[in-house]
Amino acid sequence: MTARRGARRIYGGSALIGFLVGICLASKAGLAQDWTLSSQISQRGTYNSNLLLTPKDKISAFGSLTIPELTLQRNSPTSNVTLDGKFKFAEYFGHSDLNSDGQIINGSATKQLSDRSTVSFQGDFNRDTTLTSDQDIDGRFLTEPLRFITWDAAPSYALQLSPIDTLTWSGSYQSTSYKSTSTSTQKTDYQYYGTSLDYEHQLSELAQITGSLSYFRFVPDDLLNTREDIYGGLVGYRYTPSERFLISGQVGLDYNVTHADEIGNSGGDSTDIGYRVKFNMSYAVNDQTSALFALSHDVEPSGDGRLETRNRGTLTVNYKFGERTSVKLDATYSDNQDYFGSGSSGQASEGLSRYFAVGPTVSWNLLEDLTLEATYQLRHKMTETEGSATDNAAFVTLRYALPDLDWSGF
Repeated sequence: MTARRGARRIYGGSALIGFLVGICLASKAGLAQDWTLSSQISQRGTYNSNLLLTPKDKISAFGSLTIPELTLQRNSPTSNVTLDGKFKFAEYFGHSDLNSDGQIINGSATKQLSDRSTVSFQGDFNRDTTLTSDQDIDGRFLTEPLRFITWDAAPSYALQLSPIDTLTWSGSYQSTSYKSTSTSTQKTDYQYYGTSLDYEHQLSELAQITGSLSYFRFVPDDLLNTREDIYGGLVGYRYTPSERFLISGQVGLDYNVTHADEIGNSGGDSTDIGYRVKFNMSYAVNDQTSALFALSHDVEPSGDGRLETRNRGTLTVNYKFGERTSVKLDATYSDNQDYFGSGSSGQASEGLSRYFAVGPTVSWNLLEDLTLEATYQLRHKMTETEGSATDNAAFVTLRYALPDLDWSGF
């Protein structure tokens, strides 16, 4: 199974590059394109009072995180292609066993086929560790940083049926695998893929109604050959009274069917119905202050080998003191409590878990291309069976943006 999954990663990466190149070559012959190459590098000094965020055997450490980044963009009147690469090098003083490197590649492409239809593609490759990423933060406490590799591909096609009606088909495929340095297995590899059909109807210049039907399958790499099918539907409303304010919400249901083979038996299926809620709001109070807020209740794939019901909330508030100084507050919260459903599925066997992270960041634009940031972050996690853990962290980041390179070509 490992070899087949490795082959899938290679094919997935080739498909991403091939699709992006195809978009580039699909433009009309002789039509000049605008290219931009942007690059920057950031150097961060870090301190964590509980680096692994564990209730026992806490590790406090100073560290260094270096991230060079490259972004290549190609724009034309009918298409856009963006390829972004980040490379992370993390070192911890006195704890060299926790040092790591990571690679993150994101690609996106859009091509307008006609006045009424557009094809798009998004793909990502992420090779990182759970120490420098909040990937799959819910679940059990991890006693060591785990290396994980995730890649996903998401094509879509949008068709404008009328001036006020739009139909969009989208598909997605995600594969995540984990690697542990110890003999104990703390995470389960999985695949998650499916498709959805979305509809938008413009009620007025300010309001829209939306609808969505979806099917997804979750396949963890476990001994019981588990497969979970999720059939879902959402209806929603979006309201934009001004350029500064947007609010939207969606509610719906999902029907889960779990298949599992029992050793020595024929196995069986179990079913469950759950509720889905999504809410988003953005508000620019004035030229100095803006806020983003998002809330969701849904089922998500997890490295615990099962779909989990998760409630998520994020809040970002920005305030500019002037042309050079700004402050930002970031807050995230998640838990796996099924407030609306029966709780018969989508709930981790370890019981309830909660996680939140909150902290301010102050930024100074020292020069046009040089930025200094100071961040404090409080992280807290609790589970019913293992207790709770808290981490106080401080970061100082110096970011330098190199001059952009622009040229025209084909």
